[in-house]
Amino acid sequence: MNIIFLDTEATGLQDARMIQLAYKMRGSDELFTQYYKPPVPIEFEAMGIHHITQKMVDDKIPFDQSPDKPALQELLNTSILVAHNAAFDIEVLKTEGIATKDYICTYKVAYALYDLPNHKMQSLRYRWSIEIDQAVAHDAAGDVMVLEEVFEYMLKDYCATNGVSPEEAIQKFIEISTQPTLLKTLSFGKLRGETFEDIRIKDFGYLQWLGTLTDKDDDFVYTIQHYLKKGPSGN
Repeated sequence: MNIIFLDTEATGLQDARMIQLAYKMRGSDELFTQYYKPPVPIEFEAMGIHHITQKMVDDKIPFDQSPDKPALQELLNTSILVAHNAAFDIEVLKTEGIATKDYICTYKVAYALYDLPNHKMQSLRYRWSIEIDQAVAHDAAGDVMVLEEVFEYMLKDYCATNGVSPEEAIQKFIEISTQPTLLKTLSFGKLRGETFEDIRIKDFGYLQWLGTLTDKDDDFVYTIQHYLKKGPSGN
């Protein structure tokens, strides 16, 4: 199985365009990283996260004009993409005209396998004592280095815990990544931090109201529908 660890930094969250790309093939020592001039301005909120300013990329070639674009597409045609919060990176790639096939989201895998207060990649890095001195958070190249180690930790742990081969574990990771995630707790509103099961029992009407929200992702919709089907307390 060809596996490519990948991370992007972008202009923002909505209609995001790529300003940095980093990737590494599993089993290779070579780490690719490059900056690009985007066709839209970088949002200040995004700069506050990845610290890439407009001045840093104004003299770079646009990704669409770069030979890196067809080279990346060729790799993705025959590789499993691994990314943390893969939906974002896949959407950025799609906007840039890059198609992905099989993928693994290490965030969704970690969420499914480990009952932790936080499943962000940098939190997992320190929780699992992943030491990479040169890995800078929110830099695509640094994130790829951490991403690879997080993936390898979960792969080894899953194989040992379940007595399966790495190939079987990878297929399970793909399955987890491509299916909706059953969320555990509500992340906003008056009942923020409450489990959806407790909300179902204590305030089924509020759960029904949550089901009317139209600006939520597939995981949220799937979770609400799951608990609504269970009915109010006592059912």
